[in-house]
Amino acid sequence: MSDALLRADLLRWYGKAKRDLPWRRNPTPYRVWVSEIMLQQTTVAAVTPKYESFLRRFPSLASLAASSEDEVLKLWAGLGYYSRARNLRRAALSIQDVHGGVFPSEFDAVLELPGVGRYTAGAILSIAFSKPYPLVDGNVIRVFSRLFGLKGRVKDPGFAQTLWPLAERLVPKSRPGDWNQALMELGATVCTPDSPSCGACPVSRHCVAFKKGLQDKLPLSETRREPVPVRWTCLWIEKNGKVLLWRRSDKERLLKNLWGLPEKGRVAAVPGRLLAKAAHSITHHALAVELRAAALDERAPLPPEARWAPRGEIRDYLVSSLWLKLL
Repeated sequence: MSDALLRADLLRWYGKAKRDLPWRRNPTPYRVWVSEIMLQQTTVAAVTPKYESFLRRFPSLASLAASSEDEVLKLWAGLGYYSRARNLRRAALSIQDVHGGVFPSEFDAVLELPGVGRYTAGAILSIAFSKPYPLVDGNVIRVFSRLFGLKGRVKDPGFAQTLWPLAERLVPKSRPGDWNQALMELGATVCTPDSPSCGACPVSRHCVAFKKGLQDKLPLSETRREPVPVRWTCLWIEKNGKVLLWRRSDKERLLKNLWGLPEKGRVAAVPGRLLAKAAHSITHHALAVELRAAALDERAPLPPEARWAPRGEIRDYLVSSLWLKLL
């Protein structure tokens, strides 16, 4: 297999077939960075409207750095993995303080930003700065596994680690951002996990799995992890047009540091009438949540984690999709 021919075939296809995504228009370091953080463990379909609304509110790095954490979390609502949003704001503050508000263009400096790993640094530097840094994500792992006939699982960190030298070898000095995006685009639209469209693949003539009929067997199937069942009873406590909310701590198993409805036992109140039920998944946890009406025992002092919020404003606090389902 010729690396040069492989690159030429894939880049030619990408030029014709790439999707028109908002972060591909005017790919400044700030815009690319925000998109890459949002796209971690989240689909393009879910990210696209959130990305556009996020940039309307925070059009620049300076505006993001000047925001409050609650503002950022509100705009992030529905995307999950809220530590990403906190790290995004922390990184913006760091760029303001350390780099004078200019997004760094050196690998080590980008890698030092909160929430940025090797993949994200490579994506930013190749797409926004045209520097030949590689990247390896789930799509790239799947493409490389089939293209080169390599056995491994997409979610196995050890297998991913073995592919970085290959990615480094293949990334071209010219158009590195297009190359990296072409690999991801191929994995997202053609070389999909199930039933890859080999007939439409621009690099099938280079593909070991296609030649050997292994495209449905590579990469290896994942070992299934059974979800952990979690049951919550949460309380709807309303008084004088205000609802009692609870700020979860950073020691919680789920939804750390986010506002929510108080769980039973957090405040002095007895659960009553069932108001709503919801099923929700967070990572490998399967939540079954009941929301019940309750009246607060006025004799007991409120814990510092509790706050009364006007009923019309509670969606500004309850950003997780779990609470939105119950509401």
